[in-house]
Amino acid sequence: MLQMLRTSPVSLTSAPVGRALALCVLAALLVACGGGIPAAELDRSYERVMAETEDLAYAGFADSPERLEAAVSRVQRYFADVTPESVRELTAETYAPDGYLNDTLAAIRGADRIEAYFLGTMERADVVRVEFLGTAVDGIDVYVRWRMHVEASALAGGDPVVTYGLSQFRFDDEDRLLLHKDFWDSGGGFFEHLPVIGRFVRGVRHSP
Repeated sequence: MLQMLRTSPVSLTSAPVGRALALCVLAALLVACGGGIPAAELDRSYERVMAETEDLAYAGFADSPERLEAAVSRVQRYFADVTPESVRELTAETYAPDGYLNDTLAAIRGADRIEAYFLGTMERADVVRVEFLGTAVDGIDVYVRWRMHVEASALAGGDPVVTYGLSQFRFDDEDRLLLHKDFWDSGGGFFEHLPVIGRFVRGVRHSP
């Protein structure tokens, strides 16, 4: 759900220029986090996978609360306490071989690539924990509300960062994730806590 970036100092000469530059830096960071995929392409890839999985996703969760609980619990286990070891052990049973992840920072297709993405995340983070708070079903879509706890030296000086979000899941017939789309405030949950850049992102977000 999260990938860390290394940052370098930025020198600004005026508030208006600072805001404009901060926006440019933020856009560049978003592209970098997404593996070079522009934000608009992240949305298009999500729309494509939504269409592709329309007839593939399991549709019986509304009538099978026990199966829904088991499927969501499997994903919760994956994110309850993310470590390199847990990523290697659990990715293939959590995500379908052609599974899709879009966490608003990156779009990745394929369980092997998703595993590599989360392993890269854990190289930059000391703690990543996600607690599921509630679940709702709408046809083939399962929505989960969550709270994420992250600790990383690059964020907030290593202090814990807590953020809230919502994920959309679509599962295959083996209850593995075909689609995983996160909806969360990556600015408040991530970029505002980066050294140097965070100050300018906060200025942009809160300026009139």
